[in-house]
Amino acid sequence: MAKFRRKAGTAINSFRRRTTNRVEPGSAILVVTEGVNTEPAYFQWIRERFAAPTVELVPHGAGRGDPRALADEALRLKKERKKKMRDRKLGINRLEDFDAIWIVFDTDVLQPQKFLDGIAYARSKGLHIAYSEPCFEFWLLLHQKFTTASMAKCANVIPFLKEFLGWKNYSRDGKKKSEVLTFMESLVTKEQVKTAVAHAEQVRNYHEQGGTPFPANPSTDVDHLIQAIDEAVSLANKFL
Repeated sequence: MAKFRRKAGTAINSFRRRTTNRVEPGSAILVVTEGVNTEPAYFQWIRERFAAPTVELVPHGAGRGDPRALADEALRLKKERKKKMRDRKLGINRLEDFDAIWIVFDTDVLQPQKFLDGIAYARSKGLHIAYSEPCFEFWLLLHQKFTTASMAKCANVIPFLKEFLGWKNYSRDGKKKSEVLTFMESLVTKEQVKTAVAHAEQVRNYHEQGGTPFPANPSTDVDHLIQAIDEAVSLANKFL
């Protein structure tokens, strides 16, 4: 197994792609999500399409998106994994450790200072950040449409999803993971993921050029995580 390594960015107010997010081929990546339905379903879809067995997903569902709470959970999982390895209690096909740990969360339920403090804390612990402003659904929208229209709350994003992704029955609340996964299977393609990555970068550049205060609305860093996964998989399974 490759030597495990962790790298972390430090600049909170930068919209540029951080080279410190890069991982080596074959790296093990832990993804801890705030949500328990949409985000896990999406990354399960990504894991299967990328054929990325070294990507592990853990829906957290606590902390109201607080990056500090997510960071603490991710660090607990890392410590627990190492203990199981030492005690020889690690399940079959479980990784011994992680080269990179990512936390995925929304910003629409966070106070600005709590958001900034949480990001600084997570990065000080060597974790990577994939936030979405106002919510993960904006990242989903970018699979089909480029937009910088202001979206104060996630409720402002949902109508766009219904119009441009055809998700007529999508609801952020009350959906089971299996139902969201059905949306992914039928309406999201590998080519659309490439489109979303390109759109996220264009949105970032738009805000950067306009001097938009951090965190810019709307925006997302989920493309950084997708790129890290793409870098970790075999050459035959890349599609970015």
